[in-house]
This record gives sequence, structure tokens and C-alpha cells, in this order.
Amino acid sequence: MSKSDSDAFTEQRQQWIISAAEVCFSQAGFHGTSMADICRESGLGAGQIYRHFNSKESIVWATIHTVATRWRLFLQHTLPQQSCIEHIVDAQSSFWRGWPPRDRCLLLEIYSEASRNEAVREVLMQQEQQLLHALEAAFAHAYPTMHPDQCRQRIQFLLVLVDGVACRAVNDGDSDAQELQRINAILDRHLFS
Repeated sequence: MSKSDSDAFTEQRQQWIISAAEVCFSQAGFHGTSMADICRESGLGAGQIYRHFNSKESIVWATIHTVATRWRLFLQHTLPQQSCIEHIVDAQSSFWRGWPPRDRCLLLEIYSEASRNEAVREVLMQQEQQLLHALEAAFAHAYPTMHPDQCRQRIQFLLVLVDGVACRAVNDGDSDAQELQRINAILDRHLFS
């Protein structure tokens, strides 16, 4: 096997392990998941996993980086395309279809871990800075007459809405369509006028 084939295999195997860990972590959390759970979900033995990750903690870190990056890219792609706030505040809307329920659970787990762990907070802050930079550029292009401070305020407000919806642990699924339209009209009038 050539070095590039070996590197590709290693990367593929690491992704396989992270995917299995994501399933486990979304169900039982970082602290409630054991290496045995990850082995069972991945179909790999502990020795095979330890060739790629030296501890469960290193799998947790890889998962945090993977999910935080995926979250940033999701928002970076979908948020500038949203002209309707109603879709952001409705967890069942088309906006949220690109962010599956398992990833919502993982994001909650990461936010929870960030409340206790400075290094996890730092990972999230780095991703947020990259996101803010990308969104500022996108909003400046979409709204060329808007003052940069106004753009930043709108972005911050949208991110608060997104984070709030993403962090809701229970969605009763009974959104009042009329109320969502009313909220949307108010927010559109202030955010996009």
C-alpha cells in the first residue's frame, strides 16, 4: 500500500470511528458513552480504534471539532440565504432540514461541555469568529447600503435566534402559524428594511 493509500485509509477509518462515536454521544452524551459503546457501534475492536485514537478523550475532541465545523458551515451556507425569519424560529422548517436531529443532540452536548471546559469554549469561539467573518462578507454583499455595524447587529441577532432554536431540547411541534407570521413580519421590518 502506498503512503497516499495508507493516509486515505487512516482518514477513512478515523471518520468511521467519529461517525460511530457521534451516534453514541448523541444518545448518551460524552460522559455516558464508553469505549465499549463506540466499539460496538463502529464494529471495530478496541485495538483497531486505539491505532487511530489514543483515548476516548481524543475521540471526543475529534467529534467536537467535526461537529463545530459542520455547524459553522451549515450556518455559513444557509443563514445568508434566509430572507424569512419565520423559517429560523420554526424548528420544523426547511431551514433546519439540513441540520439533522442527531447533530442537534451533539451540538447541545458540546454547548453543555463548553459550559464546564474552557478548551471546548475556545473551539466554539474560533468557529464563531470564522462564521462571523463569512456572514459579514455575505451580508455586505447582499445589503451593500447597510452600515457594517448594522450588519453585525443583525447577524448577532440572527445567531441568537438560531442558537435558541438549536438548543431547545423539546419542541412541541405545535407551532402557531399565525404567530410565526406575526413575528416574522415584525422581525423582517426591523432586520431587513
